[in-house]
Amino acid sequence: SPSALNVYLDCRLKFYLQYIAGIKEKEEVSEEIDAGVFGNLAHYSLENLYSGFIQRKKRTQIEEGDFVELRKNWIFPAVEKAIRDFYHLEDEAETKLNGQLAIARDVIQGYVDQVLAYDASTAPFRLISLEKEKKYQTTLQIKTLNGARRVALRGIIDRVDELNGVIRLIDYKSGGDQKTFPDLDALFDRSLEKRNKAAMQTLFYGLIYQGTHPENTAPLKPAIFNLKEVFNDNFDPYLYQKEGRKTGIEVLDYKDYDPDFQTKLKELLEELYNPEIPFDQTEVLKKCEYCPYKEICGR
Repeated sequence: SPSALNVYLDCRLKFYLQYIAGIKEKEEVSEEIDAGVFGNLAHYSLENLYSGFIQRKKRTQIEEGDFVELRKNWIFPAVEKAIRDFYHLEDEAETKLNGQLAIARDVIQGYVDQVLAYDASTAPFRLISLEKEKKYQTTLQIKTLNGARRVALRGIIDRVDELNGVIRLIDYKSGGDQKTFPDLDALFDRSLEKRNKAAMQTLFYGLIYQGTHPENTAPLKPAIFNLKEVFNDNFDPYLYQKEGRKTGIEVLDYKDYDPDFQTKLKELLEELYNPEIPFDQTEVLKKCEYCPYKEICGR
């Protein structure tokens, strides 16, 4: 998955502990609404909203006029359902949310409404898939010391839709992820403190979408919906290849990057499958600050 590869690029030892040794972080449902939980609740809310629309209307095409009803009547139940499902709460109306959850619900409603306002400005578009509905996957052949090997690649894309003949691969983010990258090399450069993981992930989505649908000829356009940015008047969810203060080049179609991206990914996977390369610690100490494994490795 792209998240596993991003962990490997961040720190080989962290990848080993998490994915090979199987030492998982302790999972506990906290009553505190941290950034991760907030992001998950916003994800689920948007998914509930659009999947509910498809079920009610029996269509995947969303027109600009549909957003009046969506914004007026369906945001609250979509967010409420997301919170109740996440915290395993009863569906009965009398089960009231505690103070913090009620506040979080109100804040998430504001973000969801703003995403819908942006979506309304781009409508009409056709929903192709939502997060829970479909996993995309493909394979990539690499060389190993034991000969050729096919590696399975998979991922879950938050939302795939078609707008004006372009297929958008949309990732919802609750943080401040950047949408610019200087070149493909920078996305795979583990020495960078601020390597753009989100850009790498959305380009990876292009690879697995095309691998799942090899017949596709439509442009594949990666997009990052930063919830913190949707309130900006000039909100732009698309990726740009941009270096320094130069004018950026918008990523209009993943397929333009596909040959080089596959080459970089193969090199990474061949390193991962090479038994002569150890799972060592990162040299970028800044990455260790919030690592859950730093007590184990002594950082």
